[in-house]
This record gives sequence, structure tokens and C-alpha cells, in this order.
Amino acid sequence: MEPYELADFGGRFLTTPRRHHERRTLPGISAYVEWFVPNRPKNVSITFVHGGGGQGSEFLRTPDNRPGWAHAFIRAGYPVYILDRPGHGRSNWDPRVLGPSTPAPDYETLMPRFVEVAQNGLWPEAALHAQWPSAPDGNADRFMASQGPMATRLETSQRHIEAIAPALFELTGDTVLITHSAGGPCGWALSASGGSCVKGVIAVEPLGSPGMKHALGRFDNGLCAAEFAGEHDPYARPIAMVTGEATWMRAMNFSAADFLRKRASSFVHFDLPAHGIAGNGHMMMSELNSDQIAGLMLGWLERTLQNKPTDQ
Repeated sequence: MEPYELADFGGRFLTTPRRHHERRTLPGISAYVEWFVPNRPKNVSITFVHGGGGQGSEFLRTPDNRPGWAHAFIRAGYPVYILDRPGHGRSNWDPRVLGPSTPAPDYETLMPRFVEVAQNGLWPEAALHAQWPSAPDGNADRFMASQGPMATRLETSQRHIEAIAPALFELTGDTVLITHSAGGPCGWALSASGGSCVKGVIAVEPLGSPGMKHALGRFDNGLCAAEFAGEHDPYARPIAMVTGEATWMRAMNFSAADFLRKRASSFVHFDLPAHGIAGNGHMMMSELNSDQIAGLMLGWLERTLQNKPTDQ
């Protein structure tokens, strides 16, 4: 990995007012943010928002110990902020504050969808999955170790992220959100809260399409489950979507793309096989060609921030 120099790095909790429960005082809805600021930083940062039961560490290293996406953006000069959403990663899940959570996931549930995709063939495109770093077996164990519980309702996750949005944008300043999976709806909610602070969104296989029914709720507000707490149009900025070849989310993403084309100030859908990037599943930031995907996103970002035409 080509070295780079940092002007600052660190992390802190984003907090909200204390809560009271059965005569006890508890921390409010909280989240953890880690940051890396390179020397001579650009004036727009990157904020990574993880999905489902995951955590921000997914953007730091791959399961087979290669540099994660965060390093590519730092090397390009962007200050990088990596969010552990409320109740995830280094942010503890307290049901007295955050409400109920799902059970922590097991191998039988996640391996066929994220790791052993081609072997299980749960959807037609699964046979094309070829990018998971399969050896040694510890790579799968490290992925599973990173996965935890999540809210039992999509709307609850949205309200959690909206609660910490003001503190997050105070820290990041002008930023581009890079979201993944169930972090996608959280990204639209953040965009509605952040307004002009959000200079763009890169949604990597975002969960949801208009009207879609999900086990944790229905998408009744476009690409989110509930009305936004923020007052801004979350789609009134440049948006890119990234979809892999072997994921179960293809049809969902193409439906969401149709929605975004009508609403975003500019929009591009990077269907990876159309760009010569093949074999990716849902956890593409962990897969063997993750650097190639980071390069595609960086190219779009550079063109977008310089107001140059983007690839369609």
C-alpha cells in the first residue's frame, strides 16, 4: 500500500440528551465516529455509513487484511469519517433507549447470502459470485464476527440516525455520504437533515425501492420507511448507485434507480458488470476487487465535484 501522511486522526461519540428509565439516567441515542484527515485535505469530506447489523470497520480493512475503501479516499486527499450507527460497532445497543433489536445473526443465515453465494444458489445471479476472499476460512469468521443485531423496524433505524445527524454534520462539515445496504435509507434520512452540507451520495446496493415490503417494514416514503425528520429534499444533489453482478439486490436497485432518475440533480447507476467489474456480491467492499470499485467511485466523485460530465 502506498503510504500517506495524516494531519489528524481520532474518534468520539456523538451524543444526544440523556434519557430517563425507571428512575435511572441513561445516555441518549449515541453513535461513534472515527476520522482520518490527510495532510493538505480537500474541502469536502467522505462519510461512510454501514448497513444492517454491520459496523464502520468494514471500510477500514477487508477480511483478508487488505486496505479497505477508506484508505483509497484518504490517499486521494479526502478527510474520511467512518460512522458506527447507533447501537452498532462501538456504539452499544441499550434496548431501554434504542428499543428492541433482532438476534445476532448466525452462519446459516448470512453465509449463503454474503460468503458462500455461488455454492448455495439462492437466486439466479448467485452462480456468478466469484470475488469473496475464500481462503483461509478465517476470512468468513472475521466477517461473521463483525455482524450484530439491528433494530426490528426500518423506521426505528431511521429515527436513530436522524437523532445524531446534527452532531455528525457539525463534525464532518461538507461531505459526500457513501452508504451500504440498510445504511442506504439512513443516508437518505441524513441527506434530508444535512441539506447543503451533503454534496453528494454514493449508495452502494442500498436497501429499498418505493412501496417495497420488507420483513422490518414497508418503504412508504420513497426509498425510506417513514417521513423524514429533516426538511430538505434528500435527492436534490448528485447521486450515484453501485450494484454488483451476483447480488440478490439487482431488481430492487434498478427500481430505486428509476425513482432517483426523476428526482436527483444528477444520477448515475454503476451496474458493475457493464463497467467490466464482474463477480461481486453484496459485501463488495470486502471482496477481492474492492480497489477497482473504489476507483470507479473516486472517478465519479472527482468529476462530480469539478462539475464535469459523469458516466451514464
